[in-house]
Amino acid sequence: MNLSAWIDLEGLIGEIPLIVVQAPEGWALPSAASLCLSMANIAPAIIVLLRWRQGSRFSEIPYIYLIIVVGLLSCCVLAFTWQRTIFLFGSERSVWFFCCFFTLSMLDCSSSLVFFDYMKRFRDHYLTAVFLGEGLTGIIPTFLLLAQGVGGEATCVLTTNGTSLEPIYSEPRFSVKIYILLLGCVIAASLIAFILLRWTNIIALADAVQSVIYQAEELTTGTDPNENSLMTSVIESPESKSRPQMTRRVFIFLLLINIINSTMLFGCLPSLSTYALLPYGQKAFYYSSLFTPAAYSVALLINLRWETITLRATVIGSAIGLMLCIFIIIIAT
Repeated sequence: MNLSAWIDLEGLIGEIPLIVVQAPEGWALPSAASLCLSMANIAPAIIVLLRWRQGSRFSEIPYIYLIIVVGLLSCCVLAFTWQRTIFLFGSERSVWFFCCFFTLSMLDCSSSLVFFDYMKRFRDHYLTAVFLGEGLTGIIPTFLLLAQGVGGEATCVLTTNGTSLEPIYSEPRFSVKIYILLLGCVIAASLIAFILLRWTNIIALADAVQSVIYQAEELTTGTDPNENSLMTSVIESPESKSRPQMTRRVFIFLLLINIINSTMLFGCLPSLSTYALLPYGQKAFYYSSLFTPAAYSVALLINLRWETITLRATVIGSAIGLMLCIFIIIIAT
């Protein structure tokens, strides 16, 4: 189910090097896409307001269906219309691309909110599958980009009359349309997985397996297996109770760090990617777009190994990342 979260946007960001050379916006395309992504954050705020308004009547299941189905349809529309332009405000603009990108951004920004809300129905160790699925949302586009290869490299050749040069762009192994349709196939698989989760006895079978384990534990520990049903709330362990509580000052400090990191990563860097990388050639832009989704997946997989880190490690990591961001901004200017 969680494969459908962010895989479309991660894939489109990785495909930017091939789209930039054909879009009328040119190098300004990532800036406009970053603006669409920022505006799309209104969707999670709307869901929070609906949850507050509806109270106990709120259900995240219809929103999960909406996110996956509309995301699948948007990928199908985008695959066949990303090259279409409309004359608007005095020039040709990629209106179809930006409309689909904005729709996918709203869906992906809301996906984590409703997907994790749905996981409250299960025991806490099922969250591992959620993080693993979200980690694959960056790995799958990376493999697709590797299979597609570098495209859009310009080679100057003489024109037919031999008086001037014109750029000829290299072709990838398969087109942007095929790439987006492959991402849509992954989203379709996520839809099938969620339908099976909802309408088959997979949950019941998992509950049956767990009951055998708990019956064995009951004989040795004397615990009641009914205390650990599949839909029960998470009970705090003695280790979690012994951990020191976060103070309000530390919480505000971490919130400010998160704001700074998000501003740099999602606000500044995407809009500067073409200006920082394309002067070094199409290959540099390609490899950067290749490693971006992979880095997100690696970060999520590391989180499975180290669940918590110290405040000092958070500050040091954020400071290093901020310095690297400033370095990229200097290069872009």
